Amino acid sequence: MKMQNKLAKSHASLMTLVLLLVGLSSGEVFANYAAAQKAFKQKNYNLAAGHFFRASNSSSVATKRKAEWGLAESLYNLEFYYSASKYYSRIVRRGASGSNPFFRKSLDRLGTVNSRLALGQGHVSRLFKKRTTDVPQSAQGFYYYYSGLESFQSSQTKSAFEYFKNVPSNSPYYPRAKFYQGVIANSAGNKAAATRYFEAVRKNAPRGVKGELVRELSDLNIARVRYEAKDYPEALAYYSQIPRDSDNWLESLFESSWAYFMMAKHNNVLGEIHTLQSPFFVDRFYPESYILQAITFLKLCKIKETKKSLVDFSKRYKPVMSSLRGLLERTRSKPRDLYKLVQSYRSGSLNKYREVWPILDSLSRTDYYKESKDSVRFSNREIARLKRKPQWRTSGLQKSLLSFLRKKKSLAAQASGKRLYGAARDSYEYLKELNNQTIRINTELLLKNLDRLRQELNIPVQVKKGDFIGGRKKLKVGQSLEYWPFEGEYWEDELGYYVYNLNSECRKTSRKRK
Repeated sequence: MKMQNKLAKSHASLMTLVLLLVGLSSGEVFANYAAAQKAFKQKNYNLAAGHFFRASNSSSVATKRKAEWGLAESLYNLEFYYSASKYYSRIVRRGASGSNPFFRKSLDRLGTVNSRLALGQGHVSRLFKKRTTDVPQSAQGFYYYYSGLESFQSSQTKSAFEYFKNVPSNSPYYPRAKFYQGVIANSAGNKAAATRYFEAVRKNAPRGVKGELVRELSDLNIARVRYEAKDYPEALAYYSQIPRDSDNWLESLFESSWAYFMMAKHNNVLGEIHTLQSPFFVDRFYPESYILQAITFLKLCKIKETKKSLVDFSKRYKPVMSSLRGLLERTRSKPRDLYKLVQSYRSGSLNKYREVWPILDSLSRTDYYKESKDSVRFSNREIARLKRKPQWRTSGLQKSLLSFLRKKKSLAAQASGKRLYGAARDSYEYLKELNNQTIRINTELLLKNLDRLRQELNIPVQVKKGDFIGGRKKLKVGQSLEYWPFEGEYWEDELGYYVYNLNSECRKTSRKRK
């Protein structure tokens, strides 16, 4: 009996101690939250952030969520935008329930953060697993655009189109939403609607670098729509809108060379290819230009030049194929290593893998590489600033944010590496296919099946042959032409404006056979 009394007293003492500790903990949390609010009102966001972080560990759901919102706002006001996005995102992912009063404000803030520095599509897509209609007006562009992008990349084009359609016209995401509507309309075969959407993009794209890029992509896509409709002169008019200093300029040259080919403007085709294969662009990836060059010479019955184009392809791209195959084998299970290689190439510090530089260059120009590079850059910037915040060390805030930012960097590099690997593998398959085409053309030439080859390339021309000459500029009536002979020296100012002056030898070949 005495033993039982002792145990009961001991248990009561223990419970009193636990309750006391809980009470002290609750009191400390309350004090932290009160101190955080006071510091925040005084705009002492450094102090407020530390107190809010401590209060965010509260066992009270209401206090915890208010503290998270206060912490996010403190970091936002200190321009730790990536760090703030951690807590805004946590709030948004809970959904628009009644117990989540900061959902709308957090979604609005994330839209603002994303417009200042890209959060990354992987980050944003995780926000919208729970669909909602409770979206503030100011965040509707952000919400509907990224919801549409998520659906589009999952091949759910119908729902993607509806999301894009809901992006408000005054939103910075509006031009990009219209762009994707154009892509969806074109893939559905509605070329007139696609052109209207792309024209809307051109009209609404903002000034500045980002606006110009969206405008250029619209010009490229209108050109492609016109090409598919066999309106080659109109396609060339849009290709010619791409400025020489644009990253899309070489792509416009390459695609316009196919438009010239379809118009049977062989001297223009060879002129465009002359620029693509110049020493200025030795590390750019346009292997198909050699095939187009070969079949263009073949159309002119210039067999010697045809064979040389095929040999030049093999000399330039067979080493690329071999080295790329080895690179793919080495990075199959380590896609982050491929990301680092692209990063090293882009920074100019890569001194090996010279054969695959054209592939690395191509990969470095992809949107997903640029996005991941930005994520890493912005994370590094905040990490450096966080290390100069010793006052956040004792609360644990510094450690928590450093962990978040390092993980964000790692995930960005890993996700980008996987997509880069897929693109590199596609490039390898593309090279294999082109190599098989060179073998087939060579075989037919050896068998002297020239007529059959030319017949297969006998593409009907539905436009006047004299419409274009001298690059992609329309020939004006009465305009005189002056041909400058190429003597082995490239002039940078003339890149993109070369035109050959070759006559067809088909009649001579035909007479010889008779």
